[in-house]
Amino acid sequence: MDLSIILMIVGILLIIVSFFFKNSSKKVEQDVEELSISIFQETNNLKRRLKIVEEELLLEPEFQVKSTSAQNNAIPNPKVQQVMQAVQQAAQASKTGQAAPKTKPIHQIIVSQVLELNKQGLSVADISIRSNLTEEQVRQVIANGGR
Repeated sequence: MDLSIILMIVGILLIIVSFFFKNSSKKVEQDVEELSISIFQETNNLKRRLKIVEEELLLEPEFQVKSTSAQNNAIPNPKVQQVMQAVQQAAQASKTGQAAPKTKPIHQIIVSQVLELNKQGLSVADISIRSNLTEEQVRQVIANGGR
């Protein structure tokens, strides 16, 4: 019986001592939680910055892609060169105020947005900036009533 009593006392002492030691898994869990929160915050900050940059690019009417013959030679893919030339032509056309030879039909969502902004009393220039349409297109949409 002495052996069983000694084992029982040692077991009880080990249980009592284990209460005084901190659990390391809680610290690891807390570190992982802090890391995930910081990653989430950083991701949100990057999304906000990206959104601001996208808005600036959309609102900047004089944005141009600069092209030199050296840059064209540096781009090996001819499809990329064609796309860059199309972007340059579109930027030059918008800078000079010329419309594209073939105008695409205006999407119904944009039409309803233009009509709603007109109801709110915004000027044609403001509506054209917000909807990325030319002032002439905005006037046509308003005159046609969205049809």
